[in-house]
Amino acid sequence: MSLSVRFPFIARIFSCLAAALLGLLPAQPSVAQERITVPGTSVTLQPMKGFVPSSRFAGLENAELQASVVIVEMPAVAHPEVSKLFADLDTARTNFAKQNVTVASLDRIKGGDGQTVPFATGTQSMGAARFDKWIALLKGERTVLLTVQAPTTTRLRTQDVRAMVTSVSLGAEATLEQKLEALPFHIRASEPFRVVDTFGGLGVLMTAGSLNVDPKSEQPMLIATYQTSGQIGPDQLGDAAEKLLKTTRHFETAEITSRDQVRFAGSDGLLFSGTHQIDGARKRFVQYMAIGPNGRFVRLIATADEARFETLEPAIRTIADSVAFTGKP
Repeated sequence: MSLSVRFPFIARIFSCLAAALLGLLPAQPSVAQERITVPGTSVTLQPMKGFVPSSRFAGLENAELQASVVIVEMPAVAHPEVSKLFADLDTARTNFAKQNVTVASLDRIKGGDGQTVPFATGTQSMGAARFDKWIALLKGERTVLLTVQAPTTTRLRTQDVRAMVTSVSLGAEATLEQKLEALPFHIRASEPFRVVDTFGGLGVLMTAGSLNVDPKSEQPMLIATYQTSGQIGPDQLGDAAEKLLKTTRHFETAEITSRDQVRFAGSDGLLFSGTHQIDGARKRFVQYMAIGPNGRFVRLIATADEARFETLEPAIRTIADSVAFTGKP
């Protein structure tokens, strides 16, 4: 996960959050229910039958079908860049193929507020599992990426997904307090760090600086995220922590200088410390990771220029000490 608020960062968040739970269960007819506002978001819609607000991410889920509606909200200024993904069918196929999504069709449909909404239909393979996928892009006070995913065996109908998307209306942006409350873990900022925003109901971005958007990655950054799909055991924590670090943008060649066992998020966790580079600038980092309920984990990674990192360590430790699982399923 990139530590700058650029489109590659948004794309990587999207690829992580769009992953739904695995399952092979029979389908049921999907009928619209009463309109609801999705907690922690600006989205109000008529969900399909059996879909209810998730306590694990920003969106809806159907436990029986093991299907999800994931909502990722971004700043309004992100819309022109993200909309390039949906310029035409060939462009959508090329861009979403990077996320292992095969786009079969791209339509333009009318949203509930009259706006024209790009609506992509396709499939995605994750190991032996295969999913149907629908992706829509909407614009309000926030740029909203809405992704529906279900195992292909459930035969969720495109017409039902389309009806739900056309029912969407976008209201006022949720307050930062509401977004933080919707997260599946508790976390508190400590000066000089401040909360910039949450994303997808699963993570939070903090920085120590005046810029909310830092394209050159010059400011100290801290990101904490919760894993919503898949499970790992205690004996897998070390390997998973290193793999996640090495697949994080700007950390592919990071040098881990120490590995320590620590208490994090109320559990026995790991703390990696080391150095990495962003555009030639040498930085120090720490990564905390621990497994919580149901084998799911929370990860916190902080980075800053070498010259400043030592002065920021007390604040980073204070933030890490504040992290706790909420106990949501």
